[in-house]
Amino acid sequence: MDYALFLPEIILTVTGLLIILADSFASDKRSVAFTGFVGTAAALVAAVTLFGNSEPIWRNMIYVDDFAVFFKVVFLSVLLALFLFSGEYLEKRRVKVGEFYALSAFATLGAMLVAASYNLITIYLGLELLTISSYVLAGMLKTDPRSGEASLKFFLVGALTSGVVLYGISLLYGLAGSTDLRQVAGVIAGGENSALAVAATVFLIAGFGFKVAAVPFHMWAPDAYDGAPTPVSAFLITASEAAGFAALLRILLVGLGPVTAHWQLAVAILAAVTMTYGNVTAILQTRTKRMLAYSAIAQAGYVLVGVAVATQASVSAMLFYLLAYAFMTVGAFAVVIFLSNHIPGEEIDDFKGLARRAPGFALAMVVLLVSLVGIPPTAGFFGKFVLFRSAVEAGFTWLAQLMVLNSVISVPYYYRVIRNMYLGETERAEPLSARPGLKVVLGVSVAVTLLLGIFPEPLVRFLSAVQLVP
Repeated sequence: MDYALFLPEIILTVTGLLIILADSFASDKRSVAFTGFVGTAAALVAAVTLFGNSEPIWRNMIYVDDFAVFFKVVFLSVLLALFLFSGEYLEKRRVKVGEFYALSAFATLGAMLVAASYNLITIYLGLELLTISSYVLAGMLKTDPRSGEASLKFFLVGALTSGVVLYGISLLYGLAGSTDLRQVAGVIAGGENSALAVAATVFLIAGFGFKVAAVPFHMWAPDAYDGAPTPVSAFLITASEAAGFAALLRILLVGLGPVTAHWQLAVAILAAVTMTYGNVTAILQTRTKRMLAYSAIAQAGYVLVGVAVATQASVSAMLFYLLAYAFMTVGAFAVVIFLSNHIPGEEIDDFKGLARRAPGFALAMVVLLVSLVGIPPTAGFFGKFVLFRSAVEAGFTWLAQLMVLNSVISVPYYYRVIRNMYLGETERAEPLSARPGLKVVLGVSVAVTLLLGIFPEPLVRFLSAVQLVP
């Protein structure tokens, strides 16, 4: 095996182990974050150099192709942001930074394995590494009962979900005699036992519906995202959900591609219900993270549109939107972390007067929220536009129209944050400060959000050539 093809995963594994060692022996805990940042940056550079490859490893269980490498870049970028903006938050809440950063690295490793897998077994193993690490991360605020509740709910629902996914995998193995997705597709294309294939599809859609927080499998997400440490919420909403979508694309469009007609409408209805429920419910929220959690559910509905359309254009649109969404959400959570470092409440009302106390952060939040709504010239607008176009071209006009309607529905709860920042009155008048790492994360997030909105063509051209099957 050419180990250079697996170099990002190797570097990240070593980084996780070095973080544990640094935490054990270093007196200055900032060196732990520095170790993680350097290792993750090295893994990111190694991943970028793999673009253009299309080679199998581990007896064809893992493929190093542009699809997998794209997701690795997304995951590692989110992890880099985690190392940069979480230090002050963790210190103030006395979280064990070594455990936190090591678990974050191993969770990212699991997500990378999921995205690169062409075998149901390695997809499941990567998924378990990701989710088990996430269970612990969600409960690391030992003094906050909501954090323990979030971890417990996440664990119980995750354990049930893993059983559902595993049962769907066992049905496909019984049908095809193999866990390789292309061999599964070949057997299904032969037309034998189509009822068994449909049953497996139902279990897998339900299982991964939990992973991406699609309605009605979303019930764990608001409590888990709200109770978890804020950097963990950012990680779960971006990297963890992106890994779920990567697996869903591989399984549905590759392994279950021959029975697309059986699941396409079901996923389209799932997308419609998810985006509508997420947006409507977000309007009622008063806590910032809970509002962003329901916003994430709505965004999952938009991405599911790409899965339902099931064309090369929709896959490219999904990838664009997932990248844009990762930067938009990480930036928004950077502002939430910045504010919670000074005001622990994390209520939407805490944003009152932010434009006077930290005008740069308020302006950045406006750009990110405008992008989440889907207003030009931002990445969110163009991401929704390419999803809309792919749906119309495939004949899902009703779903595209529902996307537009839901974008309008989302305006009130995003606008409430902006109104509080610029029009809200507060007794607090002292200016707020932030560490350089948090400022870097926010600056990069805003820059990428604007650049992908103003100059989307280079990325669109690249993603249009990304294939699910190498």
